[in-house]
Order: sequence, then structure tokens, then C-alpha cells
Amino acid sequence: MAPPADSRHPTHPAPAVQQPPAGQPRLGFTAPVFPFDVRETCEIARAAEDLGYTDAWVAEVGGTDGFAVASALGVTTSKLRIGIAIVPAYSRPPALIAMGAAAAQQASGGRFCLGIGASSPAIVEGWMGLAYERPFVRVKETVEVVRSALNGDKVDYSGETLHVKGFRLEAPPEHRVPIFLAALGPRMLSLAAERADGVALFLASEEGVRIAAKAAPGREVLARIMCFVDQPRDEVREFARWLINPYLAVPGYNRFVAEQGFEDVARAVGEAWRNRDRKAGLAAIPDELIDALVINGSPGECAERIASFRDAGLDTPVMMFLHTKLSRDAIKKSLTDLATA
Repeated sequence: MAPPADSRHPTHPAPAVQQPPAGQPRLGFTAPVFPFDVRETCEIARAAEDLGYTDAWVAEVGGTDGFAVASALGVTTSKLRIGIAIVPAYSRPPALIAMGAAAAQQASGGRFCLGIGASSPAIVEGWMGLAYERPFVRVKETVEVVRSALNGDKVDYSGETLHVKGFRLEAPPEHRVPIFLAALGPRMLSLAAERADGVALFLASEEGVRIAAKAAPGREVLARIMCFVDQPRDEVREFARWLINPYLAVPGYNRFVAEQGFEDVARAVGEAWRNRDRKAGLAAIPDELIDALVINGSPGECAERIASFRDAGLDTPVMMFLHTKLSRDAIKKSLTDLATA
């Protein structure tokens, strides 16, 4: 049984994209900023806010807890929109996701966005020791329960993958929490169009953005994009190749990259991983794919590429600032150099 709607917040969000102050284009960065820790990232966030950035989106993979970082960022900033891209639907029960979102919304004073996705079998089964079953249904039901809980409802829910009895948030958020879905395939994109406020992408080229924007019209399209400013192109390609390779072993990302025009690459990398041959997987990734998925070059060239993503339909570019030598000073400089992009 699905939870009842609440009159304070619509079950289906309005389709309009949330606009930053004064209509300025959105520009975000990924937090924590590697290799800085959470405290240092909060300092960077305050500087980014002064530089004109509009967003900070927390990446939760195998490092810091997403809600903890989002809450810290919310307390130490005053204008940035704070988001998580993404919380895996398996690693926390939906009541706990709602509790984390409520805390982050309180900490930020109403500036928080929640990203939810299926994650991957390697993370859910391998790292977390949980069953990765029926990901589409699990995400759909998680969104339904979390939305109802954030609305302040008493949740009694009996679904195909989730069962919740009698849960109610003690302090539901005063401000509505927008929900973004990590959506790469047509079913998840359709779900985002029906039930979410936006779509959160990773490993998307301009073509990937166009696919998402067409499938979820009127929803905000956000993409985390690897960005290397003023670094040797060959070094960037080699570094990015190592980062991208394991993602292409994940079926969802593999299909998404294939849909962006790299079918042969996706097939070759997928076959290499099935054969447990990582070197072959690396060798199968051409420079053309890296150049499509990664922003690299002078500050001016990077700004032009961000503009290209916007022209393709990207509402919120979120820079994942990286450096092949992990130079902390260079990463801080990159943040400054692209502040007006």
C-alpha cells in the first residue's frame, strides 16, 4: 500500500527547474574536494560561495558519509545549495534516509537536495554485504517512502522490496526537500520524469545530457563532470582512463556510455572485465571517450566546454576538480579560475 499524499507538499513535484539567485547560471563543485578532508572542504566551500558558485554536491562512494558532509557544509555556508549525488537505495533503510535528509535540511536552513540511486552490485553486494535485487523497484519504493516521510506523514508501506510500519519523522523539514534520481537508463529516467525534481548524471558527455533532458523534460538535469584545469592532456587522459575503467564494468554505466555513441568501447571494456583482464579494459578506452566525458584544458577552454554542456541541456554542471599529481594548490586555483564559467 502506497503512503498517502500530504497537503503541504505535492506528491509529484512541480516541473520547473529551481533557479539560483538573480537568474545566474548554476555552477557547482563536488565535495569533499579530493584530497582535502571534510573540515578543509568546508573552508573551500565558503571560498567557493564568495566566488559565485551556486552548488556543492557531496559524492558518497567509499569515503565519508554523505549526510555528515552535507550537514557540515550546510552549517558552514549560507547561500550554496547543498546536495548528495547519490545515496544508494540499499545501504540505508528509507526511514534512515529521511532522517539524514531532515538533518541536512535543518543544517542548511532549507538549501538541501537529496539524490537517490541504485548504486552498483560491487558497492552494494561487495562492500556493504547486501543483496542487489530489483534495483528499479527498490529505487521507486525508496522514493515513495522517503517523500512521504519528509512530508510528515505516518508511513505504513508494504511494497515489493520495502516494508515500513508506523514510521513518522519527529521533526519533518520545514522546507520541502527536492529529490534527484541517479538515472541513466530509460526506465529510471521515466521514473525521474514522473516522481523526482531532477536527474543526477555521472559519466555523461553532451550526448548523455541530451538523452536525459529529452527523457525527463522540465526536470533539472545535473551532471558531475571530471575537470582538469591547465594540465598536460596525455597525463589527464591516462589518469582519467584509470578512473573511468571500473565504472564501465557496471552494467548501467556500460549501457549509458554505449548509448552516447561508444557501443564498441562499452562492449570491449565489458568483455575485458568479464575476463578479469583490467589491462585489456584500460587499453579498450580510447582518447575520444575520455575527451567526451572529461573537461580539460586552459581555464578558457574549460569554460567553453562547460558552455557546450549547457547548450546540450545541462542545468547544473558540478565540477569534480582533479589533478594528476594531487596538487592541493592547483585544485584551489582551478576552483577560482572557473568561478565565472
